[in-house]
Amino acid sequence: MAAARRRVPQGMIAVALAIAILVPLAPGHAQEAGESMAAYAPAMLPDHVRDLDTRPDAPRYDIDLALDVTPTEATITGSQTVRYTNRAPAALDRIVFRLYPNLNSYGGEMDVSRVAVDGRPVTPDLDETRTVLSVSLPEPLAPGARAAVEMDFRIAVVEGRARLYAQFSYLNGVLALPNAYPVLSVYEPGRGWWQVADHPQGDAVYSETAFYRVRVTAPQGLILAASGSEVDLSDNGDGTLTHHYAAPLMRDFALFASESYVTLSGEQDGVTITLTFDPDRPQAKAAARAGLAMTQDAVRIFNASFGAYPFAELDVVQTPTGAGGIEYPGVFVVTDSIWNPGEDFFEFVIAHEAAHQWWYSLVGNDQALDPWMDEALAQYSVAVYIRDREGEAAYRAALESFRVQYDRFTETGEDNVIGEPVTAYPANAYFSLVYQKGPLFFAALEDAFGTDAVNRMLREYFAAHRYDIAEPNDMLTAFEAALGQDLDEWFAEWVGPFAVG
Repeated sequence: MAAARRRVPQGMIAVALAIAILVPLAPGHAQEAGESMAAYAPAMLPDHVRDLDTRPDAPRYDIDLALDVTPTEATITGSQTVRYTNRAPAALDRIVFRLYPNLNSYGGEMDVSRVAVDGRPVTPDLDETRTVLSVSLPEPLAPGARAAVEMDFRIAVVEGRARLYAQFSYLNGVLALPNAYPVLSVYEPGRGWWQVADHPQGDAVYSETAFYRVRVTAPQGLILAASGSEVDLSDNGDGTLTHHYAAPLMRDFALFASESYVTLSGEQDGVTITLTFDPDRPQAKAAARAGLAMTQDAVRIFNASFGAYPFAELDVVQTPTGAGGIEYPGVFVVTDSIWNPGEDFFEFVIAHEAAHQWWYSLVGNDQALDPWMDEALAQYSVAVYIRDREGEAAYRAALESFRVQYDRFTETGEDNVIGEPVTAYPANAYFSLVYQKGPLFFAALEDAFGTDAVNRMLREYFAAHRYDIAEPNDMLTAFEAALGQDLDEWFAEWVGPFAVG
């Protein structure tokens, strides 16, 4: 994620605040999983279609959404079936979903009805924050067994209401609808279901890789952009179209829509890159052309540096978000206020948010507990992008700009490690430590062990944890193995204490 626009120093040196263990399926499920994989293949690059078979027990979402849009409100009426396989070592007595639109920071209104488990009606429990929905199971779900949870839901989004980053909103004719469905929480053995509801800043969502098939019925005048690939389009003969999306191996599903949108597309390394934007805004078309070239370069550079982006598409969407940019699987947004080819921050945000496709989307982490794992690494990745585009001196200048802003923060007498939860940082500290000090950690490793060694380190970390959730100890272990060095003192100094083992 990138923060609201700040005055930036020269060129691309500016800094932004965004701004499994596989358990065999129970008998009878393997054939069902294999039969349905072909539906997801169009959303993968040909060389990565085989990845679909590596997560046969990942959650499966089948979602129907209907959009109704008036000048004052948008409503989403939906139903979904989620097939969940218990990969924990013990039986589960419930499955937990997160209703993110009900967060104060999202500002929507979401209600769930008609919940059933394997066709049997159940009554779920909703916590006092109205964001944690616990579905008690009629009988315990054994390790390796699968349950199908069905539910209906309705979401209302009031026009003009903007909370926190306006990431979930209906503003200026633009619908921004990330997580507009009940999202499976993450079950962590030994800790239980993740239920954090505090979202003062940063990213709110913690989820695991899943398979999505989504059908969105909307007025035919709306232009849509979403995670994954649109694989079919149906005309319903009543002024609506149904858009069919396949989004395999993605952590969540995001949707954006506006009657004003147009698109511009290109290709890089086989990936179709589409920019969706309002052509009537000043410099919008020129910015789209420039942004397409920047995104193509980012995909090329990060493919070479970290490992291949496996999906067939990557979308960039102009929205009125209050952050500089926000990342979602297969899609990221850039705010209206910097959608300008002459704006240096525009390129910075594109590079940062593109990097999140590697660090957050493909290699996941708990963004509330360990925000540095994706945000600091995305910031460092911007410096990698700058070096490829502009050379070593520009890379060093980018790092120096991080250092200057971090030093400016420490002049107040404050400092901390980069590995604290989001809620532990005051707003300015979060920006200064995670986004400014954070990338210096990876740069310090590069200075100590060499560029080639750190490139190898990040490629091996990416390969080991792609589609999974990584924790700090996973990063430490992967980095030590790649570098052949004990990094305990490095992590203790920069990241802070965490359980090792």
